[in-house]
Amino acid sequence: MHNVLIVGASRGIGLGLTRACLERGDKVYAVARNPNGEALAELHKQHPQRLVLIAGDLTATDVAGHIEAALQGEQLDILLFNAGIMGPQHQDVAQASADEVATLFLTNAIAPMRLARQLAKQVRSGGVIAFMSSQMGSVALARSAEMPLYGASKAALNSLLQSWDRSTERPQACLLALHPGWVRTEMGGDQATLDVATSVAGLLATVEAHLDSTGCHFLDYQQQTLAW
Repeated sequence: MHNVLIVGASRGIGLGLTRACLERGDKVYAVARNPNGEALAELHKQHPQRLVLIAGDLTATDVAGHIEAALQGEQLDILLFNAGIMGPQHQDVAQASADEVATLFLTNAIAPMRLARQLAKQVRSGGVIAFMSSQMGSVALARSAEMPLYGASKAALNSLLQSWDRSTERPQACLLALHPGWVRTEMGGDQATLDVATSVAGLLATVEAHLDSTGCHFLDYQQQTLAW
């Protein structure tokens, strides 16, 4: 059994990760802006001893304190950041407003990295801190032509992760940027090629393979290395 904290657990991949971790016997701390939604409430009814629901907005500056209070000193094996947004529908640099860009980059890059650094001491040595990135965040692969603003926000996340890895404040945990595949969620849309369960199974296998490991890696849900 692992202690797992999932940020952005109320829907899509985050909800799938929460469900899969509970089904395999983990204790899950699920952070969501609205943790009282129907899906999480049903999971809590099924697993009242192993699912801790935490109300928290990823972008709030005080969210770390709420999470630390809920952990009550428990050390984490796995810290997963799933929360994120697509950004403006137009995805056009020429149209993007300052507020649209600020919200996108804060939510997808700055806030998860800030919270990860605040919570890093809660993760055991040899644990995993993982972020939901995207192949669109790869500068080398250049696959974000149709979603350039979203891709740029994920590239920023990847860059901040590499900077953390090379800093004097690097945690004693393996750092992962993960591409979940194109998944049928509210963000991915109905035409996506993967269902949530398939993506989640691969993501968890990838995380498991890096427990008690080291380094900073950019991988997809099939454990294939991606170019930064």
